[in-house]
Amino acid sequence: MLRKLTQTIRAFSTQALGEIPVRQRANLVDSFNREHTYLRISITERCNLRCQYCMPLEGVDLTSSPELLTTKEILQLAGIFARQGVNKIRLTGGEPLINKDIVYLVEKLKDIDGIKTVALTTNGVTLARHLPGLINAGLDNVNISLDTLVPEKFEFIGRRPAATLSKVLKGIRAAIDSPLQSVKLNTVIMKGVNEDELCDFVALTTEDRISVRFLEFMPFSGNAWSQRKFIPYQAQIEIIEKHFGRLQRDDDERSSTSMNYSVDGHVGSIGFISSMSRNFCGGCNRLRLTHDGNLKVCLFGKDEVSLRDILRDEGSASLSTKKEEELVSVIGAAVRRKNFSHGGSATSRSSRTLSSVKTRHPSFLTARGLNSDSEQSNTPPDKSLSHVDSNGDAHMVDVGDKNLSFRRATATSTITLNMEAYRNVVKNTTSKGSVLTVAKIAGIQGAKQTSSLIPLCHQINLSKVEILFNFLDYQDTKSAPGITTSYQNSVELNQMYPAKCRLQITCTVSCHDRTGVEMEALVGASIAALTVYDMCKAVDKTAVIGDTRLLRKEGGKSGMFSN
Repeated sequence: MLRKLTQTIRAFSTQALGEIPVRQRANLVDSFNREHTYLRISITERCNLRCQYCMPLEGVDLTSSPELLTTKEILQLAGIFARQGVNKIRLTGGEPLINKDIVYLVEKLKDIDGIKTVALTTNGVTLARHLPGLINAGLDNVNISLDTLVPEKFEFIGRRPAATLSKVLKGIRAAIDSPLQSVKLNTVIMKGVNEDELCDFVALTTEDRISVRFLEFMPFSGNAWSQRKFIPYQAQIEIIEKHFGRLQRDDDERSSTSMNYSVDGHVGSIGFISSMSRNFCGGCNRLRLTHDGNLKVCLFGKDEVSLRDILRDEGSASLSTKKEEELVSVIGAAVRRKNFSHGGSATSRSSRTLSSVKTRHPSFLTARGLNSDSEQSNTPPDKSLSHVDSNGDAHMVDVGDKNLSFRRATATSTITLNMEAYRNVVKNTTSKGSVLTVAKIAGIQGAKQTSSLIPLCHQINLSKVEILFNFLDYQDTKSAPGITTSYQNSVELNQMYPAKCRLQITCTVSCHDRTGVEMEALVGASIAALTVYDMCKAVDKTAVIGDTRLLRKEGGKSGMFSN
């Protein structure tokens, strides 16, 4: 079976890419023109903590040793990726410091031509002990995961003795005092657990060159994810600014997953990784290699392709030119079929997906898998349009036989205003009255009238419609620039501050009915944004409405969805 599988892959590789010498192939660029220069390699699945949001209480089934990548294989694959344009490698786990070859790996990765940066993500428990050897080996950066500064909470979250926290803090101090180029702290914020420590973590940046990044709590298999624990980054910023004043937005690299901010008077910085409320897929440059040798083009996707099996084909792990060409072909095909956003949930330019790119199942070689770009799939789509019948005619879906259940959806829309319009909004000085009040009423009315506006939507008895406003560039509108009497005209104001300000509008709709309320949420957010435009067009006809999208839905047959 394995031999037949490999022969088929070879046939596909030749057909898809032709006989092109390995070292002359193009870099790893997907169909959205994103160049992938960053490879994350998991070098173990084991961990010395049992964090509740990461690992289920019952634990996980560990992969048998023969299925794991060896140190030699890791270095071989890293070399192939480097020759295709990867210049940064991060070692992850599990907990990578558990791997006995960690120092050797760092040293050899740094020796690979083209690799400029080798980084590490660790829980920090044994970092202080390993750090001298890692630095001597050439480690450039380290990210340390820590979710609390309170020993009792550490024991609760990590299911390990409270005293372990002191080892982590010792490792953090050693990293800060070391010649490492960058030291970052990753903190998952959970409502009711550690949001009360946000300011304590920010305080760590006062005198030390450390970046603290706050991550939104997100669902993983078995971690009992709950909306009740989720706290969006906007709420986190609000908490921090009440204590430290307005945060200064920093310039981020296009590929950055973090929205970075400076705190006035602090040596370090903070950032927000909004995996749930605001995806950062547009500039993604990352690929992931799992501990058992599978390539994942998206962390949140389920699709994988085994590079280990190709590397070990014919009973030899030696890397011939022919075998490298085969690996490059498969890697390139996987990258080109990478979807635009998390897990492939958003629009892709290809009608085919990577859903079959998993050598763990025979479907890896089906027509909907890694075919050449010229092939057409004969496989019918997995999903059909619910409002279109077999003849292609539009019709309303019959929901009469569905059960009543709780449904909720959240959508967002953003309008970009010039500073004169922004000042009028926050000061309620427009000629038409309070912009936000009128927009909120309009949004609620729009959500309630969705079935009258969208022909095939059902009339639903809504239980709640909530419209929220958030100035993304100036979070604290009570003390926002332009509302004091010291800035009397828009010319002076625009010289002092950026010329544009984004107002994010979020609409959440709830009901107990037989069908969902996604359209009601989208209509509500859109109507509110249009109303803001109408109220402000006298001073800003250039305002732009955009980024209208569904953020989350709950309930119904399809369950939870987050974008």
